[in-house]
Amino acid sequence: MLQRHQEFYSKLLKVIDCGLLILALWVSYLIRVYIVPEVTFIEGGIQPFESYLWFFIVLPTLGILMLQREGIYHLHLPNTFGHFLISALRGIIWMMAALFFLFFVFRIKQESLSRGLFLLYAPTTLFLLGAREALLRMWLRQKVRIVTKREHVLLIGTAQECEYWHRLVQKTPGQQLEVKGMIDLDHTDIPQLIEALHTDSINLVIMNLGTSLSDKNRQVISVCESEGVEIWVTADFFKTSIATSSFDSFLGHSVLVYRTTDDASWPLFFKHTMDYLLAFVGLLLSLPILIFVSLALYFTSGSPILFRQKRSGLHGHPFTLYKFRTMVSNAEQLQSELQTQNMMSGPVFKIEKDPRVTPLGKFLRKYSLDELPQLWNVLKGDMSLVGPRPLPLYETNNFTNIAQRRRMSVKPGLTCLWQISGRNQIVEFKEWIRLDLEYIDRWNFWLDIEILFKTIPAVLFGRGAK
Repeated sequence: MLQRHQEFYSKLLKVIDCGLLILALWVSYLIRVYIVPEVTFIEGGIQPFESYLWFFIVLPTLGILMLQREGIYHLHLPNTFGHFLISALRGIIWMMAALFFLFFVFRIKQESLSRGLFLLYAPTTLFLLGAREALLRMWLRQKVRIVTKREHVLLIGTAQECEYWHRLVQKTPGQQLEVKGMIDLDHTDIPQLIEALHTDSINLVIMNLGTSLSDKNRQVISVCESEGVEIWVTADFFKTSIATSSFDSFLGHSVLVYRTTDDASWPLFFKHTMDYLLAFVGLLLSLPILIFVSLALYFTSGSPILFRQKRSGLHGHPFTLYKFRTMVSNAEQLQSELQTQNMMSGPVFKIEKDPRVTPLGKFLRKYSLDELPQLWNVLKGDMSLVGPRPLPLYETNNFTNIAQRRRMSVKPGLTCLWQISGRNQIVEFKEWIRLDLEYIDRWNFWLDIEILFKTIPAVLFGRGAK
C-alpha cells in the first residue's frame, strides 16, 4: 500500500473510532441505567447523561492517542485479529489511566461521576472496536475473493527487476495488486506494450529505470498518460501535460507516481459514500416502479425482462451491466443489418428511430426508466452515479486513438456531462469523448452534485432522448 493511501485510510479509521468511543459512552450509560440499575453496592444514583457530555471531547482525544501508541493504525502490519484485540485492550487501559490522571490533576470529584459507568465503558469500547475490525477484515477478505476488484499490474524492467517487484507486490496487505504480466523493453516494442495494457485491463504500471533513460521509457510514460493508467517510476525524468507526479513509498521503496485522476482523498471518499447511499435509497424508493415495469415488460414482450451486456468498466475491466430490455430479444443479432444507418461517428453505434426498440421500450428510454437496474451496478461497485457512460466491449476494442481510453481511467457512471449536454443529439464521437475527458480533468465532488441536479430535469422532460 502506498504511503499516501495508508495515511488516508489511517485517518479514516481514526474518524470512525472517534465515533465509536463516543458511542461506547452512550451505550455504557444506557446499560448502567436500564439494565443494571440495581448495582447499588458500586455507587448510589447516576447523574443525567448531560453531565458526561464533556467526555465527548476528552475520550476520543485520549483514545485515539493511546490506540495509535499501540500501533493499531499501522495498516501495513499483517497482524491477526487476536493481536488487534490485545493492542486495543492495552490502548483502552492506557486511556483509562490517563483519564483518571486528569481527574487527579484537575481535582475532579469522582464521587459526582458513575464508577459503574466507567467499569462498563472499557469492555463496551473493546467490543465496538473489535466489531469494527472484524467488519473491516471481512470486507478486505471479500475484496480479495472478488477477482474483478483487484488492480491489474504490469511490471516493466529486466527479468531480475520484474521478479523482484513481483515478490514485493505479493507482500502487499490485502492482496489487492495482481501482477498480470512482465515486460522487458529491450525485447518488446511499444505496440506490444499497448496490447498488453488492453488485453489485461491494466490499472497500474511499475517501471524500474535502473541506470538507463531511453526514448522507450519516455514512450511508456506517454502511452500510460494518454490512457489514464497510473505508473510508478523511480525518478522524475519526464515532463507530462496531463498526469501529475508525486513522490511516495511502497513497502520501503521510493517511487515516483504519475496519475491523471484523483487519488485517495476525502472528496473521493465522499463520492463513493454518496454512490452507495443514493443507490441504496434509490433502489428502495423505485421498487414499485421496478415491479410495475417488470410486469409491463413481461406481459407486452415476454422474457427476458432484463438486458445483460458486458461493458468496459474501470480501466477496461469487463462487468455485466443491467438494464430493462427495450428492444426485441434478438436486437444484437440485427445490429449488423443496420450498420449503414449508424448516426454516430467513431466506434459507437446509434441510429435514428431504431426499429428494434419496442413501443414500451421507447417510453422507458425517453424517461431513462430502463436505466434504473443500473443502481444495482452502482451498489456492487462496478459503476458510479456520475462518470462516463460504460460502452460495450466491442466498441472500446475498436478505439482508434489510445487517448480515447482515458475515459476509462475512472468508474463509469449513470450520468455525465454528455447526458446534460444533449444526450443523443450529440452525434460526433469526438465531442462525446471531449465531454468525458473534460469531466475527468475538472472533477471535484461539487461537479458531481451539479451534474446530478442537472440530470433530473433532463430525465423528467426527456431532453435529448430517442
